[in-house]
Amino acid sequence: MSTSRKKITKNFTESIAPFTSVHVGSRLEFFPTEIVMIQADISYSFLYLKNGQRIIVSTNIQKLEERFLPFRNMVRIHRSFMINTQFLKYVEGSNAFLINDMQCVISRRKRNDLFQSIQILNS
Repeated sequence: MSTSRKKITKNFTESIAPFTSVHVGSRLEFFPTEIVMIQADISYSFLYLKNGQRIIVSTNIQKLEERFLPFRNMVRIHRSFMINTQFLKYVEGSNAFLINDMQCVISRRKRNDLFQSIQILNS
């Protein structure tokens, strides 16, 4: 069974406000350009940073999604995953592949949201 692979090559840094940090909980603030992916784990969230660090915060992914709403690059692609499309390498089937050999699942219902956000950022 062959799966299609869509390559993402455009740099999306111009769509993110570079000097705005977001409170993620536990007295921590990060710039959206530092976060590659957010993974939900019940009422906690794991933040995966571009330098390879993984940080756990006691804020759920829904609350983080609300806080990252002004940043178009942060897209919820699954019940358990939110990614920064700036670090998206390619999409193959129902998986998104990111930098640092990270990958996550794209839900059927959120797949169109991801492609729409990429299309908006490309224009």
